[in-house]
Amino acid sequence: MSVSPLEEADARLWAPLYNERFRSLWIANGISNLGTWMQGMGAAWLMVHLSSSSQMVALIQTAMTLPIFLLVVPAGILADRFDRRSYLLATHVAMAIAAFGLSIIIALEAVTPSLLLLGTFLLGCGAAMTMPAWQAATSSLVESTEIHSAAALNGMSFNFARTLGPALAGLIAQISAISLIFWMNAASYLALIFVFWRWRSTSANAITRPKAPRKSRSHGFGHILQYERFIALLVRTFLIFFGASSMWSLLPAFAGLELHMNASSVGLLMGTIGAGAIVGGMLLPSLKARVGIDRLTRIAAALLGLALILAACNVNYFALWLAMVLTGTGWAFIVSGLNGTAQAMFPVEIRGKAISVYLMAMYGGTMSGSWTWGLISTSYGVPYTFVAAATMLLICAKALKRLSIA
Repeated sequence: MSVSPLEEADARLWAPLYNERFRSLWIANGISNLGTWMQGMGAAWLMVHLSSSSQMVALIQTAMTLPIFLLVVPAGILADRFDRRSYLLATHVAMAIAAFGLSIIIALEAVTPSLLLLGTFLLGCGAAMTMPAWQAATSSLVESTEIHSAAALNGMSFNFARTLGPALAGLIAQISAISLIFWMNAASYLALIFVFWRWRSTSANAITRPKAPRKSRSHGFGHILQYERFIALLVRTFLIFFGASSMWSLLPAFAGLELHMNASSVGLLMGTIGAGAIVGGMLLPSLKARVGIDRLTRIAAALLGLALILAACNVNYFALWLAMVLTGTGWAFIVSGLNGTAQAMFPVEIRGKAISVYLMAMYGGTMSGSWTWGLISTSYGVPYTFVAAATMLLICAKALKRLSIA
């Protein structure tokens, strides 16, 4: 009995989960992602109450992404130089300490906008030092033909947490102390710490630093940046994330200050983005097989632009919730598609450096976009800012056809 290409694509999506090491890491990371999205919602909502400025709320996103932009390249060098199990164990222990420290400050009601931004910035530093090693490690656990599937599964885990995390955080903020959100995020790091500690204590070397040939070790960033497709990927990544960051950075302020939603409603609104992203992650393999990753990411940019226009018009609540679904779907296509493409472009021994450059473009776009859109919103309001960002994304969807990544 013959199997269609689309059925084969769906089967390949789940193949990495048969790998025990990838599966355990995937589960632990899902728990950590849940805490991260709870903390993100909690920090934004706390800032809404500490400061009524939409720009200050947008700075939460900037504080999370600025350290990634600054530190991800050095982190990529370290990811290719040291044993990745020990390195990832150390970075996650550091993030857990920072998260517990921030939780104590909030529980003592000593938090100020500056301290909240500082705590968020420190957690962003930990994330920056982790990301290249993390992606290089997970991609090295699977066969080269399964890298896109592994990226899609990681995206689905991330997006499931994105669905549940903000909704759960909003509910907690509504019925309990907001500090509980931050305590739960701090505790969520323990699952990954346990996984990396267990792997470090075994003799398996599945995610250790690769034994690269001498010639491969000499390949630095100059060598990586000679690839035209990789340059096209970086430009596409920066522009799309610059525009899309407007929704992430301004949605809590828009919903809380302009739509007068309570914490649980804002959490559900942000969680709907995650639900759309789960749908997008499940559709990704079949759509990639139909239209290709190049065209799919341009379609995603258009979806993100359309979602911003729907949110800005605010005709009715149906349009607003539809905008959240479209945002999540487009985001899944972008993140999983571009992540998988970046990981598959280079051999494993220099993958950490390549991923660090890709992440620098990704979070550079997010950081500069969050700051820019936040600044614009203070002068012209959030709806106008959404329309401006949507216009940019729709132009990109057309213009990026000339910069192929396929």
